[in-house]
Amino acid sequence: MMTKFTQLYPSGLIRYTQSTFLELVTDTEVHRIDFRGKLSSRLRRGTRGPVSFHHDHPLLKGVHGPLASLMARATPYPLLSAPALLADIRQELQTQAGEWYSFVSGSWTMWWQRLVAHNVQPSLTRTGGIILDSVPVEVAQSVADICATHGVETYYYPPQDRWSTHAGNPMYHLLLIGRDYIIAREFFVSTLC
Repeated sequence: MMTKFTQLYPSGLIRYTQSTFLELVTDTEVHRIDFRGKLSSRLRRGTRGPVSFHHDHPLLKGVHGPLASLMARATPYPLLSAPALLADIRQELQTQAGEWYSFVSGSWTMWWQRLVAHNVQPSLTRTGGIILDSVPVEVAQSVADICATHGVETYYYPPQDRWSTHAGNPMYHLLLIGRDYIIAREFFVSTLC
């Protein structure tokens, strides 16, 4: 229903917002969009822009599919290139997130905010520790490759043999209105006038 709605009304203005609904003014009508199971949002009155609805989108990457945490193994020698490793990891996260890296404010759903930067230090390899917490598997794998080039041995939690490759039906959807968004399980539209 929302896909068809966004095809009929490709742009709009957010007139009013509450925690469970928003009012959207289109070229011909005013609509109330109710949402249930809200996970994350940024909605501001007065925002105008294109309206789109997504089942698969980079902002949903950390919500759908398997997640993993990347851990560093403890070793007896210090990590001398900790600042370079941290810079390389941050660059990879920004590359993986694409244009959405600075689009969304920090939220527990945005996987690129889950770098545990204070653990990447010269004593990291002596003590071990978490590097990334609950990120998409492909992101953890690419950062593990970067760690390997810096001489840091890593492992995943949960282990690779517990990752599910079954995508299943997405439970969350994304509604974009200009640069504002809402991630929720269900959306319902009704016309006000």
